[in-house]
Amino acid sequence: MRATRISRSSARPIAGKAVVSATVLGLAVAVIPGAAVAATSWAVVSTPNRGSLANTLYDVAATPSGAAWAVGSWYDTSRAAPRTLAMRWTGSAWTAVTTPNVGPYYNELQGADATSASDAWAVGYSRDSSSAPYNSLAMHYNGTAWTVTPTPQPGVTTRELYDVEALSGSNAWAVGWYYDAGWAAETLIVHWNGATWSQVPSPSPGSAYNQLYGVGGSSANDVWAVGTTVNAGEPRGSRHPLALHWNGSSWASVSIPNPPSGSAILRSVAAISPTDAWAVGSQSGYSTPVAYHWNGSVWSVVATPTVGTSGNNLFYRVAALDAARVWAVGYRSGGSGPQPLVERWNGTSWTVEPTPALDLGGLTQGVATTTGPSGTPTVWVAGFRTSSVNGSFTDRTLTLRGTGS
Repeated sequence: MRATRISRSSARPIAGKAVVSATVLGLAVAVIPGAAVAATSWAVVSTPNRGSLANTLYDVAATPSGAAWAVGSWYDTSRAAPRTLAMRWTGSAWTAVTTPNVGPYYNELQGADATSASDAWAVGYSRDSSSAPYNSLAMHYNGTAWTVTPTPQPGVTTRELYDVEALSGSNAWAVGWYYDAGWAAETLIVHWNGATWSQVPSPSPGSAYNQLYGVGGSSANDVWAVGTTVNAGEPRGSRHPLALHWNGSSWASVSIPNPPSGSAILRSVAAISPTDAWAVGSQSGYSTPVAYHWNGSVWSVVATPTVGTSGNNLFYRVAALDAARVWAVGYRSGGSGPQPLVERWNGTSWTVEPTPALDLGGLTQGVATTTGPSGTPTVWVAGFRTSSVNGSFTDRTLTLRGTGS
């Protein structure tokens, strides 16, 4: 059975409204009913774009030194295809940095992580032509330049990587999925040992398809990968949460319940310790955000505030500094179109944090946290907003910076 392809883009709204270009200050604050007073103060930070059409950021990474990276893709009209996009935070501004592409056609970066200013990873997928298969893609930044590193290409087609976790310069994990010879979607987990990427055996408990979208770890012996799984013969739209754990020697499937709605897709995971981890995504298709917590023994659903109207409302990513400082980001639907969604776990409950309102909509897809010498957190959020460019509406890069306690 051939699996239905679920990508991050499948949950996005169709661009039909535009967003005015970003400014750092002076934007209205979106107040959502029931939102608590923000513990984090948010501001839009201007970002560069390439070309005149779509520019999208899918993820962001940050280090204690203040270094940060945001990655995604931009649409190259000369090739009629997206190409890799990366930008670096200099301490005062975001600047575009040259990135390689594999082949002449489709290249996108979906996930990023960094251990230092001179050790960063970005992963995604590439395609040589409109009829060629998708292949996994990984590239590394060594402090001077980005270079592509070869990755495994298992199965028969559609090898895609969606997230990466760098624990050290010689220990990184990237996750995604691929089609096997029977057209079932299988989990894909690859490991970096400091010299090469290699595929590591991973469970695929669903008989129809199994897809991983997020990876996160607290140590070399405590790494989680999350996604979704479906069995053959289940009703259309069925989605079950999937959680896999690495204990230092092998990957194993860990039981995780369906939410009350009966279906869930997990897109990101943050591991704080062996007894404290968060996984987020959506339930009931893409209509409602969902958050799960791991207490060292079991995964359980934790209530989040009601947000948005009918339409898509979901989490894309989660990041954590400690047990009482966790942020989940995505977007919520409204009468004027989608708006970024940022929620914070304070150790007791999830609350919506007011963020600058985007006049014509947008969404957030990546989040990273770090603390400076003073211990004050900085939270970076990345995504896109729709803007008017030469009289036409298109998506442009977006970053938000959160500061506070």
